[in-house]
Amino acid sequence: MNIEQLENGLWVPSTDAQIEQWRQEGRPHMQDKCLFQFVKWCESQNKSFGTVADVGSWCGTWAIAMQGFAKEMHCFEPNHVHYECLTRNIAKHKHIITYNQAIGSEDGFVKLSDETATQNTRVLLEKGETKINKLDTLDIGKIDLLKIDVEGLEMEVLKGASEKLKDTEYLMIELNNNSKKYGSSNGIIEKHLESIGFKELIKTWPDIVYSKA
Repeated sequence: MNIEQLENGLWVPSTDAQIEQWRQEGRPHMQDKCLFQFVKWCESQNKSFGTVADVGSWCGTWAIAMQGFAKEMHCFEPNHVHYECLTRNIAKHKHIITYNQAIGSEDGFVKLSDETATQNTRVLLEKGETKINKLDTLDIGKIDLLKIDVEGLEMEVLKGASEKLKDTEYLMIELNNNSKKYGSSNGIIEKHLESIGFKELIKTWPDIVYSKA
């Protein structure tokens, strides 16, 4: 399998277009400003979450940063190579449960895109071999914090989690305008989240943290 371990110990896809830069820096290049601000906020508030769902886990960088605030975490990553990296990277965290599948607005099977920059891999809504489920279908109980990083499929994930979201207090979502590929937009998604009670807590492009508190 095409994976390798960087200097910081993180397993990543060795065929990624950015692998040379990652090797030099010893870590993957991430858009993590909003994540770091959220971590600091959680620390300042002495915050903890019962159940956290990480939709679009890639290799587990977000999960690793946030796992200390979670009693239980569920990570969803549909790509087999990324999933192998994910399981290796979080192996020591026994409260993290991983799923090699996608999350959306339907239960079935879909295809995935093949991207040179692996973090840009997205769901193609065509019949394929990759399992996809609605969050509402899954028996994981109340989700206190939901993170969504799905390269444009955000609205479909939200549609498939309409029941779960009624009890979700915090949500972190990447909105990088890729939702246009699925007939949505950043504006539509933001208005939808506001309509179901979420308010902006932290916003640093392309990520937004929402709260109902």
